[in-house]
Amino acid sequence: MLTILLTIRPKYAEEILSGVKEYELRKGCVFKPGCRIILYASSPIKAIIGEFTAGEVYTGSLREVITFIESKRPRGVSSEDIYYITGKSYRVSAIEVMNPIRYPRRISLSDMRRYGLRNPPRSYVVLRPENPVHLAILKLIERASTCF
Repeated sequence: MLTILLTIRPKYAEEILSGVKEYELRKGCVFKPGCRIILYASSPIKAIIGEFTAGEVYTGSLREVITFIESKRPRGVSSEDIYYITGKSYRVSAIEVMNPIRYPRRISLSDMRRYGLRNPPRSYVVLRPENPVHLAILKLIERASTCF
Protein backbone atom coordinates (compact mmCIF):
# COMPACT_ATOMS: atom_id res chain seq x y z
CA MET A 1 0.00 0.00 0.00
CA LEU A 2 1.29 3.42 -0.97
CA THR A 3 1.71 5.85 1.96
CA ILE A 4 2.01 9.56 1.23
CA LEU A 5 2.97 12.35 3.61
CA LEU A 6 0.98 15.38 2.47
CA THR A 7 1.65 18.93 3.64
CA ILE A 8 -1.58 20.87 3.98
CA ARG A 9 -2.74 24.12 5.54
CA PRO A 10 -4.33 23.59 8.97
CA LYS A 11 -7.72 24.92 7.81
CA TYR A 12 -7.99 22.24 5.10
CA ALA A 13 -6.61 19.49 7.32
CA GLU A 14 -9.33 20.31 9.85
CA GLU A 15 -12.00 20.23 7.12
CA ILE A 16 -10.78 16.80 6.00
CA LEU A 17 -10.58 15.34 9.51
CA SER A 18 -13.99 16.72 10.50
CA GLY A 19 -15.66 15.26 7.40
CA VAL A 20 -16.46 18.63 5.79
CA LYS A 21 -14.13 18.26 2.80
CA GLU A 22 -14.94 15.36 0.45
CA TYR A 23 -12.15 15.82 -2.13
CA GLU A 24 -8.60 17.14 -1.93
CA LEU A 25 -7.16 18.65 -5.11
CA ARG A 26 -3.45 18.23 -5.78
CA LYS A 27 -0.93 18.61 -8.55
CA GLY A 28 0.66 15.42 -9.83
CA CYS A 29 -0.64 11.94 -10.39
CA VAL A 30 1.08 9.75 -7.78
CA PHE A 31 -2.19 9.30 -5.87
CA LYS A 32 -4.00 5.97 -6.27
CA PRO A 33 -7.25 4.62 -4.83
CA GLY A 34 -6.61 2.95 -1.48
CA CYS A 35 -3.41 4.81 -0.69
CA ARG A 36 -2.90 6.06 2.84
CA ILE A 37 -2.49 9.83 3.04
CA ILE A 38 -0.86 11.19 6.19
CA LEU A 39 -1.65 14.85 6.93
CA TYR A 40 1.11 17.21 8.02
CA ALA A 41 -0.54 20.50 9.03
CA SER A 42 1.75 23.39 8.15
CA SER A 43 2.42 26.51 10.24
CA PRO A 44 1.42 27.37 12.88
CA ILE A 45 0.64 23.74 13.86
CA LYS A 46 3.71 22.10 12.25
CA ALA A 47 2.69 18.53 13.08
CA ILE A 48 1.29 15.31 11.66
CA ILE A 49 -2.28 15.28 12.92
CA GLY A 50 -4.16 12.53 11.09
CA GLU A 51 -4.76 10.63 7.89
CA PHE A 52 -7.31 9.48 5.36
CA THR A 53 -7.63 6.79 2.73
CA ALA A 54 -7.87 7.82 -0.91
CA GLY A 55 -11.16 6.70 -2.39
CA GLU A 56 -11.82 7.56 -6.01
CA VAL A 57 -8.90 9.38 -7.65
CA TYR A 58 -9.55 11.33 -10.82
CA THR A 59 -6.41 12.53 -12.62
CA GLY A 60 -6.32 14.65 -15.73
CA SER A 61 -5.68 18.11 -17.07
CA LEU A 62 -6.75 21.11 -15.03
CA ARG A 63 -9.86 21.57 -17.19
CA GLU A 64 -10.78 17.86 -16.92
CA VAL A 65 -10.45 17.87 -13.12
CA ILE A 66 -12.46 21.08 -12.78
CA THR A 67 -15.21 19.55 -14.96
CA PHE A 68 -15.12 16.39 -12.82
CA ILE A 69 -15.41 18.41 -9.58
CA GLU A 70 -18.23 20.52 -11.00
CA SER A 71 -20.14 17.35 -11.91
CA LYS A 72 -19.67 15.85 -8.42
CA ARG A 73 -20.36 19.05 -6.46
CA PRO A 74 -18.53 17.73 -3.39
CA ARG A 75 -18.77 19.40 0.00
CA GLY A 76 -15.76 21.44 1.07
CA VAL A 77 -14.23 22.09 -2.35
CA SER A 78 -14.05 25.82 -3.03
CA SER A 79 -12.62 28.28 -5.51
CA GLU A 80 -9.53 28.42 -3.26
CA ASP A 81 -8.91 24.73 -4.03
CA ILE A 82 -9.23 25.38 -7.77
CA TYR A 83 -6.87 28.36 -7.49
CA TYR A 84 -4.30 26.16 -5.70
CA ILE A 85 -4.02 23.73 -8.63
CA THR A 86 -4.33 26.33 -11.41
CA GLY A 87 -1.12 26.61 -13.40
CA LYS A 88 0.72 24.18 -11.13
CA SER A 89 1.13 21.15 -13.32
CA TYR A 90 0.09 19.51 -16.52
CA ARG A 91 -1.64 16.75 -14.52
CA VAL A 92 -3.72 17.29 -11.40
CA SER A 93 -5.73 14.94 -9.20
CA ALA A 94 -9.00 15.06 -7.30
CA ILE A 95 -8.69 12.66 -4.36
CA GLU A 96 -11.80 11.46 -2.58
CA VAL A 97 -11.43 11.60 1.20
CA MET A 98 -12.42 8.32 2.84
CA ASN A 99 -12.19 7.26 6.50
CA PRO A 100 -10.51 10.35 7.97
CA ILE A 101 -8.76 9.67 11.29
CA ARG A 102 -7.55 12.29 13.74
CA TYR A 103 -4.59 10.98 15.71
CA PRO A 104 -4.90 11.03 19.50
CA ARG A 105 -1.35 12.43 19.63
CA ARG A 106 0.26 14.84 17.19
CA ILE A 107 3.76 14.28 15.83
CA SER A 108 5.56 17.61 15.92
CA LEU A 109 8.13 18.74 13.41
CA SER A 110 10.76 18.59 16.17
CA ASP A 111 9.79 14.92 16.81
CA MET A 112 10.20 14.16 13.11
CA ARG A 113 13.57 15.93 13.02
CA ARG A 114 14.84 13.76 15.86
CA TYR A 115 14.26 10.80 13.55
CA GLY A 116 16.06 12.35 10.61
CA LEU A 117 13.38 14.15 8.61
CA ARG A 118 14.91 17.58 8.03
CA ASN A 119 11.84 19.33 6.67
CA PRO A 120 8.29 18.38 5.77
CA PRO A 121 7.62 18.07 2.05
CA ARG A 122 6.57 21.21 0.18
CA SER A 123 3.59 19.33 -1.22
CA TYR A 124 3.93 15.59 -0.64
CA VAL A 125 6.39 12.70 -0.50
CA VAL A 126 5.87 8.95 -0.84
CA LEU A 127 7.04 7.31 2.40
CA ARG A 128 9.10 4.29 1.43
CA PRO A 129 9.82 1.67 4.12
CA GLU A 130 13.23 0.92 2.55
CA ASN A 131 14.30 4.50 3.39
CA PRO A 132 15.50 4.48 7.06
CA VAL A 133 14.19 8.00 7.75
CA HIS A 134 10.82 7.19 6.21
CA LEU A 135 10.64 3.93 8.17
CA ALA A 136 11.29 5.83 11.42
CA ILE A 137 8.54 8.33 10.56
CA LEU A 138 6.14 5.48 9.73
CA LYS A 139 6.85 3.92 13.14
CA LEU A 140 6.17 7.27 14.84
CA ILE A 141 2.88 7.50 12.94
CA GLU A 142 1.87 3.98 14.04
CA ARG A 143 2.50 4.89 17.67
CA ALA A 144 0.64 8.23 17.39
CA SER A 145 -2.35 6.69 15.64
CA THR A 146 -2.85 4.02 18.29
CA CYS A 147 -1.96 6.02 21.41
CA PHE A 148 -4.92 6.58 23.75
